[in-house]
Amino acid sequence: MIELPESVRPLLKDPFGVLYRGTAEEELKCMLNVKKNIKDYTKLIVVGDVTSYYSFMADLLPDLYIIDASTKRGRVSESIDEILSKEMYKSIKVKNSPATISESLVKAIEDGLNEKTGIIVEGEEDLAVIPVIILAPISSIVLYGQPDEGVVLVRIDKDLKERVRNILRLMDGSELKNYLLNR
Repeated sequence: MIELPESVRPLLKDPFGVLYRGTAEEELKCMLNVKKNIKDYTKLIVVGDVTSYYSFMADLLPDLYIIDASTKRGRVSESIDEILSKEMYKSIKVKNSPATISESLVKAIEDGLNEKTGIIVEGEEDLAVIPVIILAPISSIVLYGQPDEGVVLVRIDKDLKERVRNILRLMDGSELKNYLLNR
């Protein structure tokens, strides 16, 4: 397991990509703006319950989505739950504690990049963007929510992968950390 030390948290405050600003009431509008700017990508990966919900509502169907069935505002509503339980997606359930990256999460992401998959995390998916950026192919798009600000659109390239590896190097971990650093 990889753990996020307090000293590294500030490095994760800045978005990894372009922030599309929008309030909670404007999230669908925000996602439609994001959709206009997504072209020519290898994979589309969405992290977070609300971001995943609005990507489906905007008819922006991800190759992989990762949720934990809760939001900053609490447990997700039944309507979000219903949208996210799409039958055309393979479903993988994993455990991942807050401020960590578990081996089961990393394995699920690797498996999920091979076919349309929804990963349901028991615990938190708050750091899933880190292994996603490292494991997803170059030119993939990652969407994730930036709390109280909007949606972040990330296009994965070699520079971003190295930036994320540099953050990962500062985290506490063992074999799993080394595994990701060598990917």
